[in-house]
Amino acid sequence: MVLSEDLNGKGFSLQNVDIKDLEKYIDIKRICHKKYLDEYNDGWIEDIQIIISTNSFHRMLKYSCFQKILLYGTTVGFFAFHEQPDKIGEISLLLTESVQQKGIEAFYLRHITSLSRQVSKPIFLYVYKSDPAQDLYMQFGFIIYDQSRTHYLMSFNHGHTNDINNTNGIRNYMNRILIKE
Repeated sequence: MVLSEDLNGKGFSLQNVDIKDLEKYIDIKRICHKKYLDEYNDGWIEDIQIIISTNSFHRMLKYSCFQKILLYGTTVGFFAFHEQPDKIGEISLLLTESVQQKGIEAFYLRHITSLSRQVSKPIFLYVYKSDPAQDLYMQFGFIIYDQSRTHYLMSFNHGHTNDINNTNGIRNYMNRILIKE
């Protein structure tokens, strides 16, 4: 994955994540998710979140894409996705507040939606209900197909119009999952 000249010109770069990035990953995840855990759960409980974040980090090291985002050499975010045989999932984008809305989000979404079209696989993600990022996902063609108490479940389904009334592709995918289990 190569950043656009515009983002490179703003001082951004990408690097693959390695095990030495764990502490920074936890710090940025805390910055990005603490407010939502405070809102929807029992808050950011440090010991528990370190365990959860460490497990997530090690799992993401095996994903198709897990990269750190740098601004002038300083890590300011992480993004990941995992291309699986029938979908693109495990979508994660964590950015410090200072670099939000500087073009990284749009770059990432253009990349994964383009990949979805190229490989003919839908994208599935979830987003906290109060996270304003859901509006950006919708601008890129994602729809809300379900919800939990805390999250909207969203999809980008390349082969369909992706309007809320056209959930046949999503339901077919969900049925395949249920049949496999």
